[in-house]
Amino acid sequence: MRILLIGNFAPPYEDESLHNLSLLTKLEEDGHECSVLNISSNPSKEKRFIDTKSYSDFVFKLLRFCWKKDVVHFSTKGYLRLGLLKLMTSILVGKFFRAKPVVTIHSELFSIMGQMRSPLGGRQTLFTSFAHAYKIICADKDTYDVASMYQKKPNLELVPPFIYIPSEFLKNKPLSLRKIKDKEKVIIFANVKYPSFLFEILKELLSNYPLPSDTGIVIFLSEKPSAKLQHMIEEAGKDLLDNIVFIEPDDIHQTLMAYSRANIILRTLSCDGKTFFENFAISVRKTLHSENYTYFPQGLLFIKEGETAELCVCIINTLLCVEAGPKIELKAEDSYNRIRKIYEE
Repeated sequence: MRILLIGNFAPPYEDESLHNLSLLTKLEEDGHECSVLNISSNPSKEKRFIDTKSYSDFVFKLLRFCWKKDVVHFSTKGYLRLGLLKLMTSILVGKFFRAKPVVTIHSELFSIMGQMRSPLGGRQTLFTSFAHAYKIICADKDTYDVASMYQKKPNLELVPPFIYIPSEFLKNKPLSLRKIKDKEKVIIFANVKYPSFLFEILKELLSNYPLPSDTGIVIFLSEKPSAKLQHMIEEAGKDLLDNIVFIEPDDIHQTLMAYSRANIILRTLSCDGKTFFENFAISVRKTLHSENYTYFPQGLLFIKEGETAELCVCIINTLLCVEAGPKIELKAEDSYNRIRKIYEE
């Protein structure tokens, strides 16, 4: 099949862009011919990916690359006005070229923002998009419930996102991650910058809540140059340096390998590659691992009201200590197979 994938494919990497890249990798491993339009404001690392800038630039490239495609698949977190306009445009252009338009709405704020769209603009955009899309894939039950408000036909699917680690990555493990090789628990702080709520929580954790020796911390720094920020973090956690690993935000190999070990992931909120609310909100997600796959069955949003870094650290420590319940039956590979079947229907 000839497939056009549209979404965030650029660093700094987090679960949305890693899922998009994982889907691309799996499709190509299965022999499908894929093209990629990157809608992030950040440039992609791969030359074969097509970066887009303004809306007019996006439309021009969409018309160009939609030609003779079987599927047009748009992925987003769905709470930017411009992103929703691009989504609707992709669906309508896909239908015009007789391609099957598919949409994925990733977990984050759609379950809130989707209920607050303007009746004159945002809601009509969603009603139009959902009416013309072949399938709307929702990453979690709450997103699914809100998306059903705009449902015009039975085209909603609940498919958990996944991250896929290719076998060659597992065979060639980066030396930089050797500190966490034998750790029982691993926490990721993704795309840390200063100042931010995420940095406050990290500093509180390192300074006042020493972790057990079997816990590793992986930190992705989003600022470049990052030497000053890294020095600030090392000063706060000077007694835990043997447990801390720093990773560049555009290193896909190290990022995937770190995610394959992570138990908890903390990051700033973002949509289509752009960060939001970094001074007062973060996402916290627990992971499950199955062979080459990682997925995210549970997540929380922390909203800052006053001095809450200590409270957040206490919650994180509790999440680390709580034993996992019965393993969820759904495997991450099932998610990919369900997406592939949607394409082939």
